[in-house]
Amino acid sequence: MHKLSYQPGASLAHQLYPLTKFAWLIITTIMVFIIQEGYLLMVTAMLGAVLLVLINPQIWHIRGFKLAFLTGMALFFLYLLFEKSGQVLFNPGIELLSITSGGLAMGLRFSGRFITIIFTSYIFILTTDPSDLAYALMRIGLPYRYGFMLVTALRLAPVMEEEGQTIYRAQLARGIRYDQVNLRRILLLVQQFMTPLLISALRRADKLVFSMEGRGFGASPQRTFRKRPSATNLDLLFSLALTLFFAILTFLSRGAI
Repeated sequence: MHKLSYQPGASLAHQLYPLTKFAWLIITTIMVFIIQEGYLLMVTAMLGAVLLVLINPQIWHIRGFKLAFLTGMALFFLYLLFEKSGQVLFNPGIELLSITSGGLAMGLRFSGRFITIIFTSYIFILTTDPSDLAYALMRIGLPYRYGFMLVTALRLAPVMEEEGQTIYRAQLARGIRYDQVNLRRILLLVQQFMTPLLISALRRADKLVFSMEGRGFGASPQRTFRKRPSATNLDLLFSLALTLFFAILTFLSRGAI
């Protein structure tokens, strides 16, 4: 199982400026709530799936992707089964299994929104170097202390995940059982798991503080950058293409044809 983190590559999405991708992630999230037609939202979700496969053919092995996809599909079937408004499209003789136009439309709409947001978020995470994103934000005015905090949080998240897995396996080897279901036992297990994880996190933070002090972090109000990524013509073409795409979707969604 691969981690949900930046994966180096040479795809088109990898070559885009981090702020361009970040801006379009926000715009896409807004647009999927403006567009009301479920079929168009599912088309957007399928395009996102195609891009994900092109970026990372092993996307099904990325942590959390299967759960997110199955959750989106579960939303679709729940609306299909329990939303009975509109015209009946299919009736097998069992009320629960009947399909109506309202249930189909609602299922496509909400599952399409959910899956599209998940897919675009995965594209952003897999193709954007956290350091490049933080440096791009700092270049447009974000104080570099906050930028460093962002980079550190993104870099340490996978490390703490590995630390948690190590603690979990060590406790299993020592006979601690995680298959207990009563509430009191669960609270005890959470305490036993979180205590060493918290201690480990505090130790890493303490080492990081000494390292930053030794390198004079914060001594200068300005910061220099080793890498200076900037927007290119590719970002302009990408933005124009997405603008046209969402304009067409909005046009179709409002029934202008």
